[in-house]
Amino acid sequence: MAEKKRGFTIRMMREEDYPQIQEIYEIGLDTGHASWEHSAPEWEDFIALKHVDLCYVAVDDENPDKILAWASAAPVSKRAIFDGVIEDSIYVHPDGQGMGLAGTLLGKLIDDATEQGRWSIHSWVFPENVGSLKLHRKLGFREVGIYHHMAKMTYGPMAGQWRDVIILEKLLEKPEERALKRAQEEAEAAGEPNRPILDKLDRADGQVGA
Repeated sequence: MAEKKRGFTIRMMREEDYPQIQEIYEIGLDTGHASWEHSAPEWEDFIALKHVDLCYVAVDDENPDKILAWASAAPVSKRAIFDGVIEDSIYVHPDGQGMGLAGTLLGKLIDDATEQGRWSIHSWVFPENVGSLKLHRKLGFREVGIYHHMAKMTYGPMAGQWRDVIILEKLLEKPEERALKRAQEEAEAAGEPNRPILDKLDRADGQVGA
């Protein structure tokens, strides 16, 4: 008889989750292929660098107090003009491997970021982190370049070596494209499929080149 597949639920991250999040984070960091840092920060420093409304945990359905994985998004810049560009992070506990957690979390982050009007997601991945590269490519990220000898690694199997980082990006809908699509859907539901096009023409009336 086949073993029953374990279930999980995705929910928003909470401060009381952080001891488990920190543990999962440091398990990943200990591999030496997840990030430059060797220790996870305290909650206040961690969350200060994140978009709180794009931070999630996956909990075990049989034991909802157990966190199996987490994902978060952080701004790539402090400049307001780049507010729609974010960077993702995903970490999975060994107990959660093979459950599809990373893909589900990243998919949730992509959907919610699009809904919020973000327009691009970046990910910096070490070339040796094959699992992360496969995950991001599977969900539509593309490699846009490599930053060479970014920094010298201070711990792990590559301690003392200068490391490269692969840059991946996923382009989301531009906010105006999403707004037009939503207007189109609403117009079709109201039986007026041409309304968004006419509204757009009205706004363009009188503009040079319109």
